[in-house]
Amino acid sequence: MVNISVQELTELAAMSHEQIDALDYETAMQKLEKVVCALEQEGTPLEVGLKLYAVGTALNKKCSGILDSAEEKMVQFLGSVVNPSEQPFDPEKDGK
Repeated sequence: MVNISVQELTELAAMSHEQIDALDYETAMQKLEKVVCALEQEGTPLEVGLKLYAVGTALNKKCSGILDSAEEKMVQFLGSVVNPSEQPFDPEKDGK
């Protein structure tokens, strides 16, 4: 487990919803992973931990929304206007 500095903890805990909304998926996921590490790390003050939990929840919602949107696009690509269909994406079959 990576030890996160006090400065990083403070920066993560101070993230606003506007800052989170502006993140792309990869950056949001990296920050979410740091939040999880910080919450698992011993010595994280309770007050900071509660703020991190709120930020982590918002980051999770952001990432989930992006993934849901990508899934909707995949369903649209697999179906047609006349015959819509939803099929699971198989990377072995469909990814090549």
